[in-house]
Amino acid sequence: MAGAVLLASAVFVTSGHAEPVVTGPLSVDGSLVVLGPVTVDGSLTVAGDISASGPVTAASIERIPADGHAIRRRQGENTFHGPLTVHGPLTVHGDLEARGPISVGGAIGAVGTVDAEGSITERR
Repeated sequence: MAGAVLLASAVFVTSGHAEPVVTGPLSVDGSLVVLGPVTVDGSLTVAGDISASGPVTAASIERIPADGHAIRRRQGENTFHGPLTVHGPLTVHGDLEARGPISVGGAIGAVGTVDAEGSITERR
C-alpha cells in the first residue's frame, strides 16, 4: 500500500540590519538601550537610564519627581536597534545619553544628565 510522505521544515533567518519597532505607550522598569529605529506612539517612561545609538526625537522630555514610578512595566529585553522617536512625553528617571542629536518639541527636563554627541534642540 502506497503511503503519503509529508516533509516539513522551517528556516528562521535574522535580518542583517535593524528592523523598525513601533509600540504604543511604553514604561521600562530598568534602563533602555536603543541601537536601532524605535517609534513610541504615546508616552515613554523609563525608570533608569536611556542610551541611544542614534538621534532621539520626542514631543517633550519631562522632569519627574524622585519618588515617581513607572506605571506600566515592560519586562524582558530593553534593547532596541536604531534611533528613538517618541510621539508624546518622554520621561526619564535617570540619565539620557544619545550618540546623535536630541530634538524635542517642548521643554527638556530630566532627573539625571542629558548628553548628546550631536545637537540638543528644544522647541517651545
